[in-house]
Amino acid sequence: MEENNKVALIADIVASKQIKDRKTVQELLNSLLDSINTQFKESIASNLTITLGDEFQGIVDSVETAFLIIDLVTLALELDSKKETGEVVTLRWGIGIGRLSTPIKNRKVSIGTDGPAYWYAREAIDSVHQYNDYGQLNEKLSTGQPDDDFFNSVIRLQNVLRNDWTQSQKETAYAILKSVGYDEFSNQVIKQALSDYLKQPFSEQTVSKRIISTHIKQYTHSRGLLAQQIEEWRTKHDH
Repeated sequence: MEENNKVALIADIVASKQIKDRKTVQELLNSLLDSINTQFKESIASNLTITLGDEFQGIVDSVETAFLIIDLVTLALELDSKKETGEVVTLRWGIGIGRLSTPIKNRKVSIGTDGPAYWYAREAIDSVHQYNDYGQLNEKLSTGQPDDDFFNSVIRLQNVLRNDWTQSQKETAYAILKSVGYDEFSNQVIKQALSDYLKQPFSEQTVSKRIISTHIKQYTHSRGLLAQQIEEWRTKHDH
């Protein structure tokens, strides 16, 4: 068994059987995962890999990486599916922290690896299936410890905020997260990020309005702090 705690991710598409253009959505997801695996190649221990038609999994090096991948993949798929098919396709996520019973033999595909990290991730995503808080809850974390309740209470609030974003607010959040992650940012940096992503100029006033309406500073600050808290917990329990 691998000695150190790992961070496992399992995700699937919500109501996948009801999607009208499943082929296009599958192509979007494949392309998106390839892009994420390349972008985060230094932070991914085992690539995000589709294991079933609408489910994928992987191993990452930190909780912050897990959160950021969840945010980027969720927003990108929602935005792209809306543009390409007219439907907003959403994802469910389970995060598991624990050991691996079998070593990672091939980082390019997350198949053939098992252990508590994946068991906890499965437990987390199954919980989202059963209790999605009226569609407001998209992700949960499981470590098998009592601290999970506190961690998930914060994740729940973060999900409520993210799920309340309009299409233009999602574009703003995605551009910011893709550009700076959870780091602090200036309006000038975001102005450039928005212009690069949407291929159009933005005034300072428009940028300020977008930042305020999304509450993106509060969101990124909360995500970063929670990731830090969970990493401290992970370090204490990594023995």
